Amino acid sequence: MIVNAPPRVTRIDELEAEVHRHLHGEPSGHDHWHAFRVRDLGIRIAEAIGADSEVVQAAALLHDIGHGTGRPEHAKRGANLATAILSACSFPADKVSAITACIEHHQWLPRRAGDPGVPTVEYQAFADADRLDALGAVGIARVFAFGGAHGRPIWDLEPNAAQGPYGVSSIHHFYDKLLRLPSDMYTEPGRRLAARRVAVLEEFLDAFHLQWYGKDFELTALATDPD
Repeated sequence: MIVNAPPRVTRIDELEAEVHRHLHGEPSGHDHWHAFRVRDLGIRIAEAIGADSEVVQAAALLHDIGHGTGRPEHAKRGANLATAILSACSFPADKVSAITACIEHHQWLPRRAGDPGVPTVEYQAFADADRLDALGAVGIARVFAFGGAHGRPIWDLEPNAAQGPYGVSSIHHFYDKLLRLPSDMYTEPGRRLAARRVAVLEEFLDAFHLQWYGKDFELTALATDPD
């Protein structure tokens, strides 16, 4: 009788388990599913540009692990946590430093102000994948999950609306950050997919503004009125 050996647990398998343990149930859109989506996109971009796929995968999986204990300083806290996790999973030291550098720099600032001065191809693949997950239909869902988790209103049109720690409103966030992300993509695959996904945001915003003011009723009435 031949007994099949159990499947070998890889280093990436171990990281997936750690991410699930730290981020399962995280309510702001930075949960383990976000990490897994970024990982899947990151692999494909890494393969297209010749980056080290294992470094990109690990950075993608662990980049938001600091969210398990809150948003502030999550990138720095996540890099420290990742160092311990990666070492326990027997990652080589040179890969640990490459992965944690990606994590420590990943928080977006306009015109890539927070990015490394000379980003590695691994950082480029990871950063594009992370930014892509903020766009498209999933990106829209994440905006409002984040807003709900942090008490941010959907939209605030008051002239003196308060600027909270995460902006004035969720709709403001589209203009403050998301619509600007395509110009901060590093790779050709990232730019192509960003263009498709940002079109989804623009279509949503057009519909949102029409519905906010009830103008979609007028458009529907015009379309159905007999000549």
